[in-house]
Amino acid sequence: MDLQQIRNFLKLAEELHFWKSASMVNLTQSALSRQIMSLEKELGCSLFERNKRNVKLTPAGLFLKEKWSVLLDDLNYVHVFAKNIGAGENGIVRIVHPDSVSYSVIPTVLFHISQDYPDLSIELIQLLHENAQESLRDYKIDIAFTRQVNILSGISSYKIKSEPVAFFVQTTHPYMNFSDITADNLVKQKFIMPVEDRKSSYFFLVQQIFMSYGVVPRSHYQSDFGSSILGLVSKGLGIALLPLGFAKHNIEGVRYFETPFMTDLYINWRTNENSPAVLNVLKAIQGKSSY
Repeated sequence: MDLQQIRNFLKLAEELHFWKSASMVNLTQSALSRQIMSLEKELGCSLFERNKRNVKLTPAGLFLKEKWSVLLDDLNYVHVFAKNIGAGENGIVRIVHPDSVSYSVIPTVLFHISQDYPDLSIELIQLLHENAQESLRDYKIDIAFTRQVNILSGISSYKIKSEPVAFFVQTTHPYMNFSDITADNLVKQKFIMPVEDRKSSYFFLVQQIFMSYGVVPRSHYQSDFGSSILGLVSKGLGIALLPLGFAKHNIEGVRYFETPFMTDLYINWRTNENSPAVLNVLKAIQGKSSY
């Protein structure tokens, strides 16, 4: 038996009329009758009771009508789902992003993806930069937003935006705006810094900012996780330089002011990517002029 035989059986089981059913499935009445007889022979049981006036289902025919209708619906759903996966409209895309864009870029990105591909599932992950690049190369994730420029072969990058770096301080801190920053008062501050051993591009940017003042910062705490840094700032344990995107976190006890220094945000993906879903997401992200 094949799927078309089953579909023809279900049509006859619904209509209980050979001539009408045959017309609906584009067969002659005799051809449909031969198909049903072949199906009955293969199954080893009668599916219909026939006489000159009436056609009715046997108990076996009733059973198969019920079961095959459900199975065919499931199969049709599977076929449609597979087609959508092939078109990149279904499936899962795993995206890594830094904490600094959790309240800004990421919600905007996902909104646009949902508008274009509402059935796509997105899994959001936070990893350290070096782990993100390795995971991308090893197919553990699909797309990575990073502050760092990609250095691995086989990975393509695209700059999404540049944004200011800001000082984040406790609300009672004497710094009120960027004009308050001088070399003399910077040397008196306790700083929460990016982790030195990781040598991230953001770490070097922060160092560059301090070098422009001729200051070596006193690093009392080190962290690569902005939310943790803001928690320390709120307790007066130090001040920090972070991307302006962290301002949207609205941590109680913390305020900020911008500096003229800028940090970049990149999107990274495998150069040889062939997943339709991932390519659709990349298209949706890159199709926006600003974030």
